[in-house]
Amino acid sequence: MAVVNPYLQVEGLDKSFGDLVLFENLSFGIAEGQHIGLIAKNGTGKTTLLNILSGKEGKDAGSVIYRNDLSVGYLEQNPIYPEELTVLEACFYHGSEVTELIREYEACLQIPGNPGLDKLIDRMEAAKAWDYESRSKQILSQLKITDFNQKIKHLSGGQLKRVALANVLIAEPDLLILDEPTNHLDLDMVEWLEGYLSRKCLSLLMVTHDRYFLDRVCDEIYEIDNHQIYSYKGNYSYFIEKKQERIDAKMAEIEKANNLYRTELDWMRRMPQARGHKARYREEQFYELEKVAKQRINADTVQLNAKGSYIGNKIFEASHLCKRFGERIILDDFNYIFARYEKMGIIGNNGTGKSSFIKILLGLLQLDSGNLEIGETVRFGYYSQEGLTFDENQKVIDIVTEIADYIDLGDGHKLTAMQLL
Repeated sequence: MAVVNPYLQVEGLDKSFGDLVLFENLSFGIAEGQHIGLIAKNGTGKTTLLNILSGKEGKDAGSVIYRNDLSVGYLEQNPIYPEELTVLEACFYHGSEVTELIREYEACLQIPGNPGLDKLIDRMEAAKAWDYESRSKQILSQLKITDFNQKIKHLSGGQLKRVALANVLIAEPDLLILDEPTNHLDLDMVEWLEGYLSRKCLSLLMVTHDRYFLDRVCDEIYEIDNHQIYSYKGNYSYFIEKKQERIDAKMAEIEKANNLYRTELDWMRRMPQARGHKARYREEQFYELEKVAKQRINADTVQLNAKGSYIGNKIFEASHLCKRFGERIILDDFNYIFARYEKMGIIGNNGTGKSSFIKILLGLLQLDSGNLEIGETVRFGYYSQEGLTFDENQKVIDIVTEIADYIDLGDGHKLTAMQLL
């Protein structure tokens, strides 16, 4: 998919991890003003592709070519900053042209005589660098980060992702590449970001699982499917309609190929002398036909029927729980009895203590006061915001079996780790 006057042109991109092929001979382009949503099933290479485009990960083959002097901003799925930085310092941490210019200007002021100061001032004017700090504070405030001197190490996972998002937006790059930008955003933040990204002068490549956000912000969809990339000139709703048409056409092509394949297979099974001479081209066509006929559209679903083991009536009982971090109060005389079969959702603005509350239940965080009683037969399954810590050289099955070799479904039935995966 070549484009005219591209910001970015990708040609013949290949990427595999061992036997797992993510994509083959991937080619596409991004032009000025395009708002592209990148979608695919989990595990098929969306984040890997973004990391390759940003230079954070290598490719097996192909080329990634940006227009000369193009500035690119990349929001990673799991951003990392030095823990001792303040929020405002983090906005100057990733070296953009503007932040490097500001550092150069500040260094010049420390040198007697300030050599080259006049040229630096002109460059600062051209880059609009004078208002960088105020612009940083304005965008951070829109994302409800108001303590600019707070240390990175004291931020929640959601706050850190918002600082990273602010960092990318502040630099006002020519091309924005965003990996799950709406994760950890409240509704009013999502609406603000939607307005910001919808500007016509902005160029965008974005991965998100928020279909409504995708529908309103992007006017073109790129889909990775079966190691290839497909382009749809419309929003997500348009994509859903056109993808079904593509699947229907592909299924019709496979059905037609199957009908012809049966005839050609009969011909191939004859003795070689019965096929006649000069039939090599027909043999070659047969093998190409076989590839098409044996394709499958994967629409499988997985079903697990599991019964829980015995559990008492009480899951936990909270009595007069209190917890604060400095001036920030998480729990204040909280009382609750959580019963068997109850299903609770915890909501609240980012940074108000949702994850901290869960960690208190698990005993990972100590209370300031109060009493928490956990039922004797209760076992917690904890899916954390931070995910697992593991050796990257381990196999998936080894990581799972370190926790358990099988899952007890009760009534003598078990599910092995391999079956669960």
